[in-house]
Amino acid sequence: MGKIADALAAIDKDSALSAVKDAIQRNEDPLGLIEELRLGLELVGDNFEKGKYFLFQLIMAGEIFKDASALIVPKIRERYGSVRKRGKFLIGTVAGDIHDLGKNIVATLLECAGFEVVDLGVDVPADVFVEKIKEHKPQIAGMSGLLTASIDQMEKTIEALEQAGLGEEVKVIVGGGIVGEKWVKGKIRADAATTSAVEGVKIAESYIRGR
Repeated sequence: MGKIADALAAIDKDSALSAVKDAIQRNEDPLGLIEELRLGLELVGDNFEKGKYFLFQLIMAGEIFKDASALIVPKIRERYGSVRKRGKFLIGTVAGDIHDLGKNIVATLLECAGFEVVDLGVDVPADVFVEKIKEHKPQIAGMSGLLTASIDQMEKTIEALEQAGLGEEVKVIVGGGIVGEKWVKGKIRADAATTSAVEGVKIAESYIRGR
């Protein structure tokens, strides 16, 4: 890994942002810088799963990623202009939940991977998901949630999509700290679930390749 990934993995914000700025000054490929951030974030996730890091470090890593990507994304647009779109991904945090850190990280990674992202924000009711999916016609919809109550909202939203005749039109990925075990037990009838932003992007890419 490079300096950016190492600094992010160490939860060293000043060093990470300094390394990003230096790389931008050297005119390094901004897509490569995003990949460095992704690798660092992946290591933070591994350390969290192993119990070496706690929620505080996970949140700090997300903030570092957000600040660093804010410096890099404009350079991607500047260098590559309109990056080829691989597909359209609609994302939102479900009703009753206002947590958006994980959602924002996923949205940034998706944009850098070439997806057109429609971000509905937080506290999004089932009927709004239905309305916006009809309007934007994404291939994939992502539902995020951190609270236990979000499980019921995710299932309610999936039911609303099925009742609207959209069940076969869009793949649904659910994400957030609460979903892993619940999804495995069949509590949420989604196409996929993950607690990892990086894995979520890989799943989305696999759906686009499979079409």
